[in-house]
Order: sequence, then C-alpha cells, then structure tokens
Amino acid sequence: MEKVKNADIIVFATPIYYYEMSGQMKTLLDRLNPLYPTDYKFRKVYMLATAAEDGDFVFEKAYSGLGSWVDCFEKAELCGLVTGGEIDKPNDAQNHTDAVERAYKMGKNL
Repeated sequence: MEKVKNADIIVFATPIYYYEMSGQMKTLLDRLNPLYPTDYKFRKVYMLATAAEDGDFVFEKAYSGLGSWVDCFEKAELCGLVTGGEIDKPNDAQNHTDAVERAYKMGKNL
C-alpha cells in the first residue's frame, strides 16, 4: 500500500471478464480504500486492458469502474486507457503489435 501511496503515477492492468475488470483488480481497489484520507502522491491513473472480444464497448464498464474509484481521490484523475481486443491466450498480446505500440506510446508520454 505504501508503494501505491507514494507513486507518481498508477497504471492498472487487467483482463476483461464479462465486460468488467478482473476480480483480483477489484479486490485490490477495495484494499486500497485506506488511502482515501491520506496524503497520497499520485495524481494520474491509467488502465491497460485486454479481452477476448474486441470493440470499445467491451472495455467501457471496467474503465468506468476504475473511474469511480479514482473519483474518490480528489487530487487524482483517470487519464487514459489502452485496450487490446481479441487477446485470449497466454502471451498473445505480443502478437497484437498495434496494442503493444499504443501501450508503449502511452508509457513514453507519462
């Protein structure tokens, strides 16, 4: 928790299951709730997400859910999303050079 509190930027990554973030990510967000009243350092939050299905609608609920979490942190904002659709096998993301390039560009601009 201390590493998240002192991070300049937070980037969450999750696979999309049934149009939502993974249960592990949701649990992590819930466990970070004690950070709300603290003097946290981060101001920008980003999301990387992959899914078996493609299309912007596939990622909307997960991104919105993360946005709701970020809304609880008055000094922070949700700044971006990089998606990778049609990624449904282990190590399959490396075969989707467009998604990898978008993630690289986002990271480079942080």
